[in-house]
Amino acid sequence: MSELEEENAFCVIGLSKVVKNDDPASIDALWEAFHSSDVRSKVSADASRDVYCVYHAYEGGFMDPYRMTIGYRSLSMDAPEGLYRAEIPKQSVLTYHVEGPQPQSLISQWQAIWNGDLARSYLADYDVYSADNPEVVSVKVGVRSR
Repeated sequence: MSELEEENAFCVIGLSKVVKNDDPASIDALWEAFHSSDVRSKVSADASRDVYCVYHAYEGGFMDPYRMTIGYRSLSMDAPEGLYRAEIPKQSVLTYHVEGPQPQSLISQWQAIWNGDLARSYLADYDVYSADNPEVVSVKVGVRSR
């Protein structure tokens, strides 16, 4: 089940690198770096409690390189040294609510998205990991306006 909605622009500050979906080791390495560092304490005091994983700066489709940024939503205009500021534009998004053991449930949802026929915008997609329940993730997929 998904919901279509308009989302306003915002930014996420965190760790970032260029990855590809067919190189899961690079994705895992970024997650390991995130979990072993205290990113939240370096982000401004207004940082969200929820963790955001942003997929942006796509070089084509979902199998091409893109930038992945893991961090916290923030109002800050500047990223502290060693961190990256990802800007998510105002856009239409489809939201999928994923519950269950992670990351398996999330991976299954993304595979369904990749195999579907969405008119994706490839501006920015992101996952929001609930700070209150580690088995709840919202997947937000940017789509072109019809």
